[in-house]
Amino acid sequence: AAHMVLLGQSSRPPLLAVPPTAAADLLGGSGRAKIVWSQLRDGRDPFEESSGLGHKARHALELAFSAQPPHSLLTSTVSACGTRKLLLRLRRGDEVEAVIIPQGAFSTLCVSSQVGCRQGCTFCATGTMGLLRSLAADEILAQLHAAAAAVRQHGMPPLRNVVFMGMGEPADNVEEVSRALHAMVHPFGFQLGRSYVCVSTVGPSPGHIRALEPLPARLAWSVHAADDRLRRLLVPTTRHRMSELRDAWGETLQARADRGLMAEVTLIDGVNDGADAAASLHGLLAPLPGKTRVNLIPYNANAGLGAAGRLFRPAQPEAVRAFQRRLLDRGLICTVRTPRGNEESSACGMLRVEHAKGSRASRGDLASSVSDE
Repeated sequence: AAHMVLLGQSSRPPLLAVPPTAAADLLGGSGRAKIVWSQLRDGRDPFEESSGLGHKARHALELAFSAQPPHSLLTSTVSACGTRKLLLRLRRGDEVEAVIIPQGAFSTLCVSSQVGCRQGCTFCATGTMGLLRSLAADEILAQLHAAAAAVRQHGMPPLRNVVFMGMGEPADNVEEVSRALHAMVHPFGFQLGRSYVCVSTVGPSPGHIRALEPLPARLAWSVHAADDRLRRLLVPTTRHRMSELRDAWGETLQARADRGLMAEVTLIDGVNDGADAAASLHGLLAPLPGKTRVNLIPYNANAGLGAAGRLFRPAQPEAVRAFQRRLLDRGLICTVRTPRGNEESSACGMLRVEHAKGSRASRGDLASSVSDE
């Protein structure tokens, strides 16, 4: 490690970029790595004097890793329901938002996997940004680190759930998402339970879906419509029949010995909230192995969407209840997501960064979409 003394900060890897087991090797032992990661789990800075590291361990930390903070917190806003939105500036100058949703005895964190998104869902503000770039694993983990700090500082319930339902398409960044997930569930890392971490994807292609098989997390499919024509209207980048995507999910679930898929549907008034849409959705999902759970998400009205999106309105409460009843009567588990953080633009489909470096979006908001488990 002596040669590393000559390296500048920019030549040393960020601490969050190195897997916990590899960090133990660089720090000279698992005991030191456990102390460092306990600090990260609490949202603290291991480089601070109060971190509990001894002189030799601190010296090893400074030699091996960059002391540059993984992010800077630009703003933190809270809605009436307690949902807290964090705007973070990353090392490269990009900005992303993460959303913390308190849910009784625990909190759920919604993280982004990309700056922007190429899928272009017509009901989602993130799609108006286009894809600026994918995030590295440490930039995804930086959102969890920042959220841990906010939870501690503001006395929020402890973080238990993490959902990849923020900006971006995780399947378009699967390698970095996988690296981040392994640090999240590692016993030296953030120590999250695999069943409490969820990756949500539109399923761009059968190949993208199959690539999710080894991820240490639950999987969710953003379906939105079972009818092929309607699906292409809502998710314009759809290039495969829904039955093809469904079959890829079936193979993936079987390979994982998975207990079942979560299917998500954003309900839009007069577009996909009727009896025919419910029947088509049941027909699409019924062949999947395990217990499929449908999560209905009432559409959150967005300003600044495209031509189609500007016409969208939230599904009426009675239509949402009727849709749910139709699926329940057909034997599917079906829940309705309670909107959280709408007044702070922190609700599902409203994610868009206002000041993202190089962003094509002139202004906007970022939001969370969160499992209500």
